[in-house]
Amino acid sequence: MVHSIGGRIRKLPPLLVSQIAAGEVIERPASVVKELVENSIDAGATRIEIVLESGGKQRIQVTDDGLGIAEEDLELALASHATSKLTEDDGLQRVVSLGFRGEALASIASVAEVELCSRPPLQDVASRVIASEGRVEAAAPLPLPHGTRVIVRDLFFTVPARRRFLKSDSAEVARTSSAIKSIAMALPTVGFRLLHDDRVVLDYPADQRHRDRIAEILGSDLGADLIELPSTDGVWGWLGRPEEHRRNNDGIWSFLNGRPIRDRQVQHAVREGYRGFQIPGHYPVALIFLDIDPSEVDVNVHPTKHEVRFRDSQGIHRRIRRAIREALTAEGSVPQLPVGTVAEPAAGLSPRPVREMHADQAGEPPPVGWSREVAKEKVVPEAIGSTLVEEKQVRVFQVRNSFLVIEEEEGLRVIDQHALHEKILYEEILRQREEGGARQGLLVPEPVRLDPSEWTSFCECQEALAEVGLEVEEFGEDTVLVRSVPAGFEEAGIPALLRSLLQRVQDSARGGDVPDLRERLLQTLACKAAVKAGQRLSPEAQEDLVRGRDRAFQPQNCPHGRPSELFITWQELERSFDRK
Repeated sequence: MVHSIGGRIRKLPPLLVSQIAAGEVIERPASVVKELVENSIDAGATRIEIVLESGGKQRIQVTDDGLGIAEEDLELALASHATSKLTEDDGLQRVVSLGFRGEALASIASVAEVELCSRPPLQDVASRVIASEGRVEAAAPLPLPHGTRVIVRDLFFTVPARRRFLKSDSAEVARTSSAIKSIAMALPTVGFRLLHDDRVVLDYPADQRHRDRIAEILGSDLGADLIELPSTDGVWGWLGRPEEHRRNNDGIWSFLNGRPIRDRQVQHAVREGYRGFQIPGHYPVALIFLDIDPSEVDVNVHPTKHEVRFRDSQGIHRRIRRAIREALTAEGSVPQLPVGTVAEPAAGLSPRPVREMHADQAGEPPPVGWSREVAKEKVVPEAIGSTLVEEKQVRVFQVRNSFLVIEEEEGLRVIDQHALHEKILYEEILRQREEGGARQGLLVPEPVRLDPSEWTSFCECQEALAEVGLEVEEFGEDTVLVRSVPAGFEEAGIPALLRSLLQRVQDSARGGDVPDLRERLLQTLACKAAVKAGQRLSPEAQEDLVRGRDRAFQPQNCPHGRPSELFITWQELERSFDRK
């Protein structure tokens, strides 16, 4: 229903205009840091230090060793649409700086108190001004080194509703850390240091080798295995090997003339470059740097400057795709196809029913149905199948290593083995959770290095991970320590399991409510433990899976709602052959 407001049209007051502008650019502490760091880089800084208090909600301080701002320009720097980066009327046609709108400081000052101190090389002391709620006042100078220092206090104190949408301190620090890492990957000559409540979070020295900087951010294992993408037609960077994959585009970092961007056309070109080298449905890890004439691209598409528009987008797409394919071919990468593994009966396995497991039984053997070895002998927890009549014969055979066909009295049942097993495990996980959960403590906690997007997701869903049996805690910069996993998953690859859950969060649960997030994590746990399409099952495993179906509450659909089976009556089959 539309309500008529009435009244005369009037021009909005300057403070309200700035607050509206801030709503487009300043979403959280990470947004503030990004804008201030970009200003520092444009000023020629070689070292930038960021200090946060309470996740950046109470205080953000950015200090650099750049050229500084002259005393007479200090107040003007806090005014809207005032900048030194565009000097001509057609300056937007050739933007070479990271910032150029002249809105950042004014927008920040409309939603927080801003103290700006700066000392150019020829000044003896640093000039200082303080801005708050649209007012700018000069303050006493300070004896600071050459460069600029910006302090932002009480973020969103003028718009309390925005502050209520901020997340925990650790989650906000993670987002800030991710923003800094994106910029740092493009600028290895600039040093970055991030502190939160007197704790060092990031510390990248200046003048690093580019590959060393990337390895420090993404992890030494991944960094050491990257394939170099030689510069061709302005496209260069590093590529992850095809077997190193993600579940979404978060492993693709793209940069335009040193500016981090998120461009769908670039992401699509990268995926197309990996087509045939990587299993379908997997997403590559890649860092793509584009050096393009500024007149050939429009960076003034969105206030955050993440989105851009290329004049020749199809040409850029072709160049990226061709460069990647040539690099992968030269490296000797071969197309990757799903390969089914033969599941042989496991010797010496004596699983206990899941009902006998308790959270404090860290040393007890897990239910085999939850194990990554599910296809060897038992594919469902013994508690599910043990009450069935032993004499019941199940006539079942596997086709295409993906489907089970059962001959029944009324017809043929065709089962998707992955979907059915996923549903059986999902229902068992839910049952255990309702009974208090079964968590398996690790004798030796396992450290896992996370990339920037994974770290951000971890900080936002740490509590939800604990709810589904994964006890994970921070363990230094970019690293977490896994202390326990859901019962039955201790034999799984823990780093891969954790990353799958975090990528699931990135895919569909970011911003969702906590119960919804937990549900998605439970679905992912079942999916990771289930037998896969293309996986050959032993006759015992086939029969065990079918028997487990008889005890499942609703086996006709997987946890995501997709069908897990179809049934063809004998009459339908005979009609198909014109027999009746």
